[in-house]
Amino acid sequence: MTPKTLSAFAAVCILLCISCTTQQNNTGFMLDGKLHNADPNSIYLYQAKGLNANEYDVVDTLSVQDDSTFSASYSLEPHFYELRINDSLEVNFVADAGQQISIQFTPEGEVEITGSPDTDLFEEYEAFRMDVLRTTVYPIRDRLDSLIDAGNPDDAQRIEELGGRVLVAEKAYRDTLVYAVEDLGTSIAIYPTMVRWNGDEDMAFYNNLAEEFSEEHRGLEVAELVSEKVRILEQVSIGGEVQEIVAPDPSGEERSLYDNMGTVTLIDFFGSWCGPCRSESAHLGRMYDKYNDDGFEIFGFGIEFTRESWLRALEQDNRTWTNVSTVDGYTSDVAREYAITALPKNFLVDEDGVIVAKDVHGDELERKILEILDKE
Repeated sequence: MTPKTLSAFAAVCILLCISCTTQQNNTGFMLDGKLHNADPNSIYLYQAKGLNANEYDVVDTLSVQDDSTFSASYSLEPHFYELRINDSLEVNFVADAGQQISIQFTPEGEVEITGSPDTDLFEEYEAFRMDVLRTTVYPIRDRLDSLIDAGNPDDAQRIEELGGRVLVAEKAYRDTLVYAVEDLGTSIAIYPTMVRWNGDEDMAFYNNLAEEFSEEHRGLEVAELVSEKVRILEQVSIGGEVQEIVAPDPSGEERSLYDNMGTVTLIDFFGSWCGPCRSESAHLGRMYDKYNDDGFEIFGFGIEFTRESWLRALEQDNRTWTNVSTVDGYTSDVAREYAITALPKNFLVDEDGVIVAKDVHGDELERKILEILDKE
């Protein structure tokens, strides 16, 4: 090999090394930190998964040094992560390519995260979200839960009234969050906010966001998840056709949504633990008794965690219509395909399974039912 050839070969090697280093920097991040008042030998790094960022896979175990510090370098994709310490402390952060993220635990019990502008954006979103909840939703919800827990039959009308007010407050809360999401731009921080996205009137915004996000983060798993979330939101928007549901009823018999539909059907996602859901049971029962002979059906799907709680609530609330549940909370395929991430949630569909209204309650729901039945 001649000296000129050797020089050319060396130049190529240098370029390849630079290319590899650049690629690694563009797809990885570094993490360090220091604990305080904790003495674990190791801590665990988890990566969020799924459409709602509420399930995690462990991706690494970090060793903690004698001086309580830890550090590691990762070639992991930009994503939403969680650091778990002593099985009791969970710290969420957003990591994008090339970031040097530092997590410091203060003597006051606070956690300070630096080096990740995406985490800063997510924390701002969470602070805004919690402020809206504390000022508009929690005060009414707390009064409702207290009355339900008291179990006084004389409070039935007040419970129904407060339930309606909670539903109005929660809808306003969810509608407000779209503006907070808008402030995130195309940051990876939008991924953990998807759990509270709604479609319908905001569908154009989310379609555009998914397109821009996919362009910015082409090839990443989070880009695929954002696009999938928007697809499902489109599917369950007004005018969409609902997916089949097949699940066991209280006796264990498999029941089908398509086989139990009427001229107009309310698909009611319900939880024994959900105060507003419980508060509207009496009104649903009155409408079911009044309009069932005219073609009104209710198909209830329990977002439940224990079978006993579900069965007890069905009996206590006299929910006599078709009720089913897979008793696996929000992780079921049904919850995924209907974008169920919070309760109450309902869909009013015509005889062809086309969504004509959603998240309607009380008098508004009754007006919608009468409107469809009168058209028939």
